Amino acid sequence: MKTVVYTSDKKTHFFQELKSIYKDIRSSNFLAYQMTKRDIQSQHRQSLLGFFWILAPVIINSLIWLFLNGSGVVNVNIPGGIPYPVFVIAGTTLWNIFAEAVQSPINSVNAGRAIISKINFPKEALLMKGLYTTLFNLAIKMIPVVAILIVYQVVPSWSLLLFPFYIAALTLFAFTIGLVLTPLGLIYTDISKVLTTGIPFLMYLTPVVYAAPKVGVFKVLFKLNPLTYLINDTRNTLVGMEAQSLVFMLILTAVSLIVLLIGLVIFRKSMPIIIEKIAG
Repeated sequence: MKTVVYTSDKKTHFFQELKSIYKDIRSSNFLAYQMTKRDIQSQHRQSLLGFFWILAPVIINSLIWLFLNGSGVVNVNIPGGIPYPVFVIAGTTLWNIFAEAVQSPINSVNAGRAIISKINFPKEALLMKGLYTTLFNLAIKMIPVVAILIVYQVVPSWSLLLFPFYIAALTLFAFTIGLVLTPLGLIYTDISKVLTTGIPFLMYLTPVVYAAPKVGVFKVLFKLNPLTYLINDTRNTLVGMEAQSLVFMLILTAVSLIVLLIGLVIFRKSMPIIIEKIAG
């Protein structure tokens, strides 16, 4: 196996690092797949409800808001023409996908703490494992969305063709945020705690279970939140409505991709220092 020696005077070009990262990702792809398969099987092997626990956060959160709206405790405003169960289940599912993708890099590398300092392998495999797990859970989480669209006879339009691009943009944006925070999150556990606490709060500044306000300070906050446009448009592609922020999605995807590449290089450069700290 190749031995990599890190020294203080070692200098590499940014694009050389990207080339090395690409090679390591390709060579460790099978390892990442096997780790993903093992983790999924171990999580659900001794569970009576199995994959239901992947759906549980979406179902429970949706039922809470359906109850609150149906009982009149809260008066939820939504765009006309969309049944509220469709609106809330689709929105909650998309938010859950975002939240999981953000925490995926940190959680995946943290889960591999026991081996990263003992076994020499490309650490990018852990990132890929987290991404594969997120994509697997994404497929499971779309089941209630498809079911509710069928129950309420929501007929998609041509905009459904844009759904794969929007869900990819949402996942990429979230994963990039998580990757950038991962080096610090491996050293300081506060980062993981901030994410765990902050993501549910951010949901209420995003049109997940209700539409964006049309007046007041919250209107401004919603407009400043890039997730407002991603969540709205991704849901719109599912329910037959027109995507309104296609250009924004393309720009955000391009920016996310650039930041992702930078984050991969930072992750690679910082791992020897991080391994030394967490191993010591």
